[in-house]
Amino acid sequence: MSPQRVVKTGGIRLGMPARQIVIGDVVRKMEPLQLVDCASCSITPACRLKQALHDAVQRFLQELDSYTLADLVEGNTPLYEIILSRSPVEINIK
Repeated sequence: MSPQRVVKTGGIRLGMPARQIVIGDVVRKMEPLQLVDCASCSITPACRLKQALHDAVQRFLQELDSYTLADLVEGNTPLYEIILSRSPVEINIK
């Protein structure tokens, strides 16, 4: 995914077509995916919850992989109205 930037007329310019931007990839790059911090937990060596949570996150991401940005925004008139009513903001995705 290439960096994005604000354009003069407002909004952002995408580094690739919206149909090629997979939501699962965006979440992987922008969101921390560790559900719990096990470092200080005394039962970590015997705990099976960590693996169960890891598996759940992977399934969540697999589901998001079935959506593109275009799926979420194309034809979404209420979203367009909200976006057009706001001032442009800078978004930088690297």
